[in-house]
Amino acid sequence: MAWWRRVRRRSAQASGLLLAFVLVGLTTVCSRRPSKRKLRAQATSPAAQSRRAEEERKIRALIERLTAVEGLEHILTRFTDCCARPYDGSIFENNPSPYALTCDMEAVAYFGVRGEITDVLPRIRAAGIANWGPQDGEGRNAPHAAGTVTYALDYHRHRGRYPDGGPMPAPTLEAPGLRIDWDRPDTPLPNRVEEPAPCPPAGSGEIYRRCSIIPEDSMAPMTVATARARYGTVMTFSLGGYGSSGYRYVTAPRRK
Repeated sequence: MAWWRRVRRRSAQASGLLLAFVLVGLTTVCSRRPSKRKLRAQATSPAAQSRRAEEERKIRALIERLTAVEGLEHILTRFTDCCARPYDGSIFENNPSPYALTCDMEAVAYFGVRGEITDVLPRIRAAGIANWGPQDGEGRNAPHAAGTVTYALDYHRHRGRYPDGGPMPAPTLEAPGLRIDWDRPDTPLPNRVEEPAPCPPAGSGEIYRRCSIIPEDSMAPMTVATARARYGTVMTFSLGGYGSSGYRYVTAPRRK
């Protein structure tokens, strides 16, 4: 019994020591974190507002360029702009972000497709909005590479199947920070554009947030389902995320 009591006592001491280390770690981490009020002041500073306006202009200009493509009609855009503390992981991971604050801007524009998607895709390529997918040394689409207009046309020509009958990867168009996708209900890997997620309620805990869903016609807003019934095919143009200038367009360094 005495031996068992010594084991329990040592175990309790070890647990207490571990808890002390955890509490010290938490205190250290928390002491280095600026307050929400200070971070919100940084997120709404004149410099941040200037960068914010610049990024929003870039996003709207790209959406307008796609809107100008024959066969596409802009329906609505879901726009988000959020500043928050980056995730640091647990205290045991010891891999904190170098930033105390990061701001990201993203948008998803929805379009109705008039006519066949295979007629519209070459026009998107001709619009020169981006180099979609991998390119060779002369700026041509890499052969058989997913993410290009050439591949997307092959995908529809072969109805999404390789000669051996296997399913081809999705034909979405991809470029750094940009992605174009569309309805494909009758292919081996069906895809159906969903309604945009509603904006979260105000005061959801972020340092700074803007979110809006802006229809093209504010007097008679059109849903994705209504657009699909009218046009047959709905397309999305996603802007933002890693690789885009809207990714971490404002940062605040962590205090050492």
